[in-house]
Amino acid sequence: MGSDEMPAILVARFLKANHYDRTLEAFLEETNLSEQAATTNQGDWTLEKLLEEKVQFDTSLNFEREDAGGSRGWTQPAPTTPTEPELAISTNVLCVAGNTEGDSLSISTANNTCSSVTAKGPYSVLSARSFKADSPILSTTFFSQGTRTASATMSGKLIIHDHLTGDLLAERRDHSKWAVHVASWMSSHAHPLLISTAGWDQKVNIYNLRAEDLQTGNAISLPPPIHTITLPSNPESMVFVTNPDTKKLYLVLSRRDSSFLHYYRIDFENASSPGAISVTSAGRQNLAPYSNAWVAFTPSALALHPSDPTLLAIATSHLPHLKVIIVGLLFPDTPSTQGFAEAAPPQTISAVARAELALQDREDAAITLQVSTQAPQTPYSTPQIAWRPDGSGLWVNGDDGVVRGVEAKTGKVVALLRGHEVGSKVRTLWAGHVGKGEDKKEILVTGGFDRKCFVWEAAAERVSTV
Repeated sequence: MGSDEMPAILVARFLKANHYDRTLEAFLEETNLSEQAATTNQGDWTLEKLLEEKVQFDTSLNFEREDAGGSRGWTQPAPTTPTEPELAISTNVLCVAGNTEGDSLSISTANNTCSSVTAKGPYSVLSARSFKADSPILSTTFFSQGTRTASATMSGKLIIHDHLTGDLLAERRDHSKWAVHVASWMSSHAHPLLISTAGWDQKVNIYNLRAEDLQTGNAISLPPPIHTITLPSNPESMVFVTNPDTKKLYLVLSRRDSSFLHYYRIDFENASSPGAISVTSAGRQNLAPYSNAWVAFTPSALALHPSDPTLLAIATSHLPHLKVIIVGLLFPDTPSTQGFAEAAPPQTISAVARAELALQDREDAAITLQVSTQAPQTPYSTPQIAWRPDGSGLWVNGDDGVVRGVEAKTGKVVALLRGHEVGSKVRTLWAGHVGKGEDKKEILVTGGFDRKCFVWEAAAERVSTV
């Protein structure tokens, strides 16, 4: 509120608008305001408008919720101190990733370079030569004890290279446009290595590889995708997750202009040939079950809880500020069938309505947290989210150069990390534990359009000399 709309002026405008002339005359004399101060022009604030704004604010709070369960509060110590790796960066940082097994970091920049950095101070370059792709790398995931990386590039390629030496092991281009996200899964040596890529050609490709073929260090030829999911809009993010009750594997993905999570069941037993897998659409889960809008928002980034495979954190495309949703995954019991099965018994209109309402109630009850982080973003932003390794909170990016820490229990923004240039875009982040035993520590890695990358650590405890 400006100086011309201080409380005294609002009161004067109220008195004049309601024709309290004698009260207004006495009020102006006591406050030393001119008669012009009580004049209300179009667009000026009034007491009535102020009260309306307060009612709208209180109403919006009803749509936010806190975790009423047993989630832990924000734990200390938490990463607060930034350190720049010993790496020369001359362009925007597009992707950072880390692995807890190999204790190393991957930093990709807009000049098509992917560099390996140690996960311990002073964060020096791990490999003498950086890997050079044909186009900028937008997403990276680690596998094989952190020695191999799979990357998605702006040219639509899937690239696999040796993280320690920078050698190219395999590459294949199956997307006609940007490949924006890559995910991998391998539970044991008995199962194949699955790699999934999402592209802005409205497709998700799933590859089935043998991990031992990549252990030799020799270049191999990537097989074509075993399954391609074609979507009506561009995919945004995806995670592999196993239902802890049935042990069934699902690929959960989100797509542009859809407030749903889409489930695809991956079956190793019912495949048509040995070594193959079957991928079946299994259902979807609405993140805005009571919304009457055609498109409420897009779940732009997904992050699975570090210890609870049924809990998913989501960064959304809400404007002007990023919102965070924590939701319990509602795994489908059986995959949906294509075509027609036996005829379903006739249902009345009221029975269908009751079933739809029951489903909405179930989807709404699965949402445990829904809050605004006040992190500014635009339609061109790329929301990112990462869990703290103990599950007590989340990190989200923003277009103002600030990384925010959100407490998972209450949804409160409890940490503001300022290291990037003010007003610059924080493009990417990764959080996790590195080191083992007494050397184990929690770090957060961030990169942005200010051409800087930071590794955030907890501040060292001061030792008393008394």
